[in-house]
Amino acid sequence: MHIFNRHTKRLLVFMFFAVLALPLFSSSDALARDEAATRLHLVSVGSGDPDNITLKAVTVIRDADIVFCDKRIRDKFPVLLHGKEIHDIGFGIFGIFGKSMEEAKKNKRFNYEEKTKELKQIDAVIRAAVRNGKKVAVLDSGDPTIYGPHMWYMEAFEDLNPEVVPGISCFNAANAALKKGVTSGKNTHSVILTASFGREDAGGTDSIENLSANRASMVFFTMFLNMDEVVKKLRVHYLPETPIAIVLNAGYREKERVIRGTLGTILAEMKGEKLPFEHLIYVGDFLTNRYQASGK
Repeated sequence: MHIFNRHTKRLLVFMFFAVLALPLFSSSDALARDEAATRLHLVSVGSGDPDNITLKAVTVIRDADIVFCDKRIRDKFPVLLHGKEIHDIGFGIFGIFGKSMEEAKKNKRFNYEEKTKELKQIDAVIRAAVRNGKKVAVLDSGDPTIYGPHMWYMEAFEDLNPEVVPGISCFNAANAALKKGVTSGKNTHSVILTASFGREDAGGTDSIENLSANRASMVFFTMFLNMDEVVKKLRVHYLPETPIAIVLNAGYREKERVIRGTLGTILAEMKGEKLPFEHLIYVGDFLTNRYQASGK
């Protein structure tokens, strides 16, 4: 990836004005209080293109001495991260954190011994950094609190008074791609976010059948999702003409796309379509509801 591609140039311009604008958004006293309060931040860098990052996130990352992130984020922000001490974020530790060895080993996706070793290494680096007065930023895509794999940092280091820096999630970006108010349906004004379907360890009472009983709008975060099964289960309570949309690559200007249909037509609409890892599924009458009827 070329260090000065189009997205990086946009980010550089954004960062320039962000630094200039910083005094307008915070006083020196407020910054001093923040400096004393926490030295560990779980930071959203947004979803999609680099310029979806927030002003606060840029400021926190700029001031950080040590950064934890994955390669994709490192490649997306080469200038912002230049000169930082960078460590791997430890993807998959959520699969073993807080669990007994017997329980954690039931998760076949991640090796218990390997992830336990990573956790100890991360713990040692962060605690040594904070003891030495350094600032640490843990970088996550989207918003860390919405389907985020790194919220375990908040519990593992809660004695350090960590801070979450919120940001644009794939949910926010997909809402914008749809150009609809997600709580503005004709018959419902509620939205259910779910990541339970398709996960072997989900359990609980939030099956699709239970969640869809009142026909509220629903948004599926889509790891391990079988589209045929989703449609089949939704049609237990929703009518075949219920609108549905699949948002692909939300937040990426050059590849963002929406597939639209109804529960009765969507499988035919997407036949032969290979969905990317980054996609969200929306169901609800807000997708077709209008403030003004067509033709008026």
